[in-house]
Amino acid sequence: MGYFALPPILWRRSPNQSQRTSAVDLVVVHDTEGSYAGSVSWLCNPHAQASAHVVLREDGGEATQLVGWNSKAWACASFNSRSDNLEIAGSSRKGYPDKQLRRAARIVAYRLHKRGLKPRHVKPLSGQTGGFCYHSDLGAPGGGHTDPGFSKARSLWFDAWVKFEYARGHFRASWGRD
Repeated sequence: MGYFALPPILWRRSPNQSQRTSAVDLVVVHDTEGSYAGSVSWLCNPHAQASAHVVLREDGGEATQLVGWNSKAWACASFNSRSDNLEIAGSSRKGYPDKQLRRAARIVAYRLHKRGLKPRHVKPLSGQTGGFCYHSDLGAPGGGHTDPGFSKARSLWFDAWVKFEYARGHFRASWGRD
């Protein structure tokens, strides 16, 4: 299997953001349950009252950053200020292509590296921090959503790819806007 690099990243500023009030100790993986273009458009709409740092296209070949890494995206309620947020475009019903998920794993590993966090799947509701989680791991304090809709086997696979990408290293000095 070939290695995956970070995809090209576009910038489109969402008005749905604010200042962080705490240090980042989580990278949260979400799914859009919609198309890339539609999700980017919606998350830039002031009526949405929602955003993310980055949305990854269905084929993994491009990403759009909506909120700078030093600002707070509105993606997971009580965890917004302490998390970097990646939205994977698509739907759990249709599934996610391996190429997209491998790119998503590279992005998660990159953000963990940049934040000095470990490549481990944590359970914030149990008090674990310092790694990555899925939106579904955040429960009601995270907004009560269940995305991404990975099966147990698929989440174990994704967790392993995040660890692989983190260990592989060779990260760019920067990707996206601070």
